[in-house]
Amino acid sequence: MTAGVAEKLWTARTSGGVIAMDGADSPGSDSDAYAVQAEIVEISGARQVGWKLGATTEQSLKLLGFKEPFFGPLLDRYFHPNGADVPLVTDHSPGIESEFVVGLGADLPPRAEPYSREDVEDAIAWIAPGFEIVGCRIKDGFKQGGNPLIADGGVNMTFVQGEPVKDWRRFDLSKHPVSLSINGEETASGHSGLLVFGDTVGAVLWLANHPQIAKRGLKQDEIITTGTCTGLIPISPGDEAVADFGEIGEVRARFVS
Repeated sequence: MTAGVAEKLWTARTSGGVIAMDGADSPGSDSDAYAVQAEIVEISGARQVGWKLGATTEQSLKLLGFKEPFFGPLLDRYFHPNGADVPLVTDHSPGIESEFVVGLGADLPPRAEPYSREDVEDAIAWIAPGFEIVGCRIKDGFKQGGNPLIADGGVNMTFVQGEPVKDWRRFDLSKHPVSLSINGEETASGHSGLLVFGDTVGAVLWLANHPQIAKRGLKQDEIITTGTCTGLIPISPGDEAVADFGEIGEVRARFVS
């Protein structure tokens, strides 16, 4: 199943189309869905630079029909630096999320015992403000929810990273405020404590100990986008977005067709 579905999803992602997913094409478990993800990475030929987390708030868990958050791969061809013009595929229902990005300065390799919070803190080299742009290549996928969204690359469209901050330990990441403005108007606000993990470090700890990740580990220089602090806001070509993370900095992007 995985190869055929993965090919369809990757073609839809690169061509701007959408596919139907039901019956035999729909993954029956999260393990099946993560297997599709892995196949997509192989098909893409792109370099995986890290991971995105999804369904990271109580609201999004209920909305998308998940019992726990999920993750997906971040690929280098869909990375954009701060202030970039970022292409959107409107048929993929794009939305923007303001997120803390974590950069790892050390491996968190496979091991028998779970990682502790201290282990994860010691592995973090920096944090940064970021945008994840989500999009779905499955017809009515956001309404359908569940494992198909995991299979579809965790519904990642692209991401934008702000400037890294190395002295990150001086910030209280359990409640650090974030505000999002679209076209000069404040559209949403929130804080890092909205994550079901409790905070940004907790998000990385969850990922490091996830059964699917624990088999391969997390690697030095990988990045993790840890989940939205400002909800999911629809965006269109022509929009300009700025997220203000206070002393941690800003992330900006302009969206184009």
